[in-house]
Amino acid sequence: MTGDPGSSARVRRRSLLAGAGAACLLALAEWEPGGSRPEGARAKHLERVDPHAVTWVQTSDPVVALTFDDGPDPAYTPDVLAILDEFGVPATFFMIGRAATAHPRLVAQVRRAGHAIGNHTADHLWLDGRSGDEVAAQIRGGDTALGALGVPTPSLFRPPRGLTSPMVAAQTTALGKRTCFWGTSIEGDLPHHSPEVTAALNAARLRPGSIILGHDGGHLDGPNPQRIDRSRTVRALPDLIRLTRLGGFEFVTLPDLLSRGIAH
Repeated sequence: MTGDPGSSARVRRRSLLAGAGAACLLALAEWEPGGSRPEGARAKHLERVDPHAVTWVQTSDPVVALTFDDGPDPAYTPDVLAILDEFGVPATFFMIGRAATAHPRLVAQVRRAGHAIGNHTADHLWLDGRSGDEVAAQIRGGDTALGALGVPTPSLFRPPRGLTSPMVAAQTTALGKRTCFWGTSIEGDLPHHSPEVTAALNAARLRPGSIILGHDGGHLDGPNPQRIDRSRTVRALPDLIRLTRLGGFEFVTLPDLLSRGIAH
């Protein structure tokens, strides 16, 4: 890629938002929270910790990858799948082993729809402070749970909350997986903006090879329980898809995206 990616992103942002009839969002779209772009300080830190991890893919193809974490969850995954089906969008679901075991029909539904599945640990434990044995057990446990449901062993892994360390990087590599982070996050904007503005902000940041983070799971039992309302993520999704396509991009699975260029 050549030229200033920041400049081209700003041009695309203005064109996208103006074309959507959302002039009032133009000023908001100029705000870019720290770490929301692949070339930000967050990505540089992650690259130092795990040089083999993926935050974005350098490609000339106008494609981006939409990913979902923390599922499957009967409160939100069916709605996400229905929206993806309505718009014909493929996605990648990083599933928690414990959640997959609890909701095998949702795992099967994701597979039937042709979406990709990645490993998001067995129990959603935060791994950055864990020992090598604990990290390996969480990754292997995720594989085992998914494998019991007929899912081929995932080659892609995402640590909960994106929390990593040299130990996590070493164990991930030793187990033959590649860690995948993201460049922009739906939930990163939702605390500050409406679902509609959140969709516009995320779509405006995209460039070829971007990875978008969303969540289809909010409820989880076990050693690291959570109760998070993901309904606003679901509400943002249709606008995000429309605006992304209006900006000239199409969606592919994360494995497809990785096959189209150079991972960074």
